[in-house]
Amino acid sequence: MKKDSLLKSSLWISISGIISRVLAVVYIIPWNIWIGPLAVNAANSMYGKVYNIYNLFLIIATAGIPSAISKEVASHNALGRFDQSEKLFKKYSFYMTLVGIGCAAIMFFGAKYVAIVLAAGDMRVVTPIKYLSVAMLIIPALGILRGYIQGYAFISYSAFSQVIEQIARVAYMLYATYTIMVLQKGNYVSAVNQSTLASFIGATLAYVFLLWIRVRVRKSTTIEDIKTKDDLPTDGSLDINFGSMLRSAIPFLLVDTIMTVLQLFDQTTFTWIYQLILHASEKTIDNLYAMFGFQANKIIMVLVSLAISVSASVIPALSAMVSKKASDEYIQSFMRKIVQFTVFIILPATFGVIAISRQLWTAFVFYDQSILGSKVLIVSCVEAFFYCIFMILENILQVTRHMRKSMLYLAIAYLLKIILQLPLTLALGVYGPVTATAISFIIMSHFAFRLINKQFKIVDKVLGKKLLRILFDGLVMLFVVSIANFLIVKVISDATKVGAIIVIIICGIIGVLVYGLMSYKDGSLNILKEIRDTKIY
Repeated sequence: MKKDSLLKSSLWISISGIISRVLAVVYIIPWNIWIGPLAVNAANSMYGKVYNIYNLFLIIATAGIPSAISKEVASHNALGRFDQSEKLFKKYSFYMTLVGIGCAAIMFFGAKYVAIVLAAGDMRVVTPIKYLSVAMLIIPALGILRGYIQGYAFISYSAFSQVIEQIARVAYMLYATYTIMVLQKGNYVSAVNQSTLASFIGATLAYVFLLWIRVRVRKSTTIEDIKTKDDLPTDGSLDINFGSMLRSAIPFLLVDTIMTVLQLFDQTTFTWIYQLILHASEKTIDNLYAMFGFQANKIIMVLVSLAISVSASVIPALSAMVSKKASDEYIQSFMRKIVQFTVFIILPATFGVIAISRQLWTAFVFYDQSILGSKVLIVSCVEAFFYCIFMILENILQVTRHMRKSMLYLAIAYLLKIILQLPLTLALGVYGPVTATAISFIIMSHFAFRLINKQFKIVDKVLGKKLLRILFDGLVMLFVVSIANFLIVKVISDATKVGAIIVIIICGIIGVLVYGLMSYKDGSLNILKEIRDTKIY
């Protein structure tokens, strides 16, 4: 087995992330149809609330350990300490399994109280929370296994396991929903309950796959790779220590948690604001919350998956550099590549979603909501872009030993969100919560990047020109695709799901061709070659 390069690992995670997110979005089409127009918004609202709660427990249960494991395994392996990597994996697999059992118990036996605190008292979510508790028994151990595989620089296999998990999850969801709603003529609550059980099935299959990969990974380590005691450092800095692992994991936990916590904050405060101040009906609240809290969120997660791919590759690579005490100049060069690569990937993807936002809403939700929905989606894209930047910067801060500053920036981001939530929701309505989150990420991304740049002097005229070229290429693509979209809908109606999908495909091809050609001509495309030649360790 050959270790992945930085480009290969990023591309594999990007591809698997996009496939997983596209599946998570595409299933909405038949799912919504089978649920039916009368119950679809209530079902989406209910499902969104349940999954926000589940994601919070999921992140608490994994406790940031997968990213920390990836970082620590890469550090040990870079110095030839493969025995330490194995000890670390076994120790924390046992620990995280116990944590998963504890979280599952809280979710199952305390589902009523969880609904009161995190879903504004919506008792519809009690039963699906209990169904999801079963998944907590295996997912923490799955997270450890993924981090272990990534730390060995076999990131492509970890990425593929996510595709397996998502395919199994979506297949069961659609099977259960079709059986209940179409064949049995049941109600949407039963369909949502069964849909949540799909997470356990997907996670189990992914875990079995990665256990097989672990056997192959261990066989890939040769005798020459393993260092003798005389070759190893004697300062004890890399010894396994439970406390130090938790200190390493908690910052990753807080970064991974921020979007989920803010979404939980949104679903609670949005409901309270609309009930107590605006006196809106439950139906109105369900419709609006489903729009920004579930439907738009599903689509923008495709963008977030791109940031996750970059972040998952950067953590072990930077960690290995720090462990080997690489020079500041070497790390500086690596940082510049990461900045350019991140913007090169995420910016055009964001512009592309914005350009075809109305067709995306029609394809995955409904045409009659597409005007308001597309506007919500555009604002959500801005939020997603800066969340991606913020997440990558925070992970870089942690790996480069700026833990305190990283935590400070997270705390300020939360504080800004809390301060802005009420006035912006009252002023902007459905756009308010998303705008408040976006502003928080924009401000704190600025401070995080400024700190990193102060240490490594990343920004110079050459990098500035490269980023400006990428921005120009993205704007040209946005303009061309928007014009093409305007002309195509004159010929092909986008009022139907089939028509909207055709427009999306045509505009997508045009966007890729335009951006690819522009990038090739001005040299921006060269960043892929530079990243391809960069090894993780």
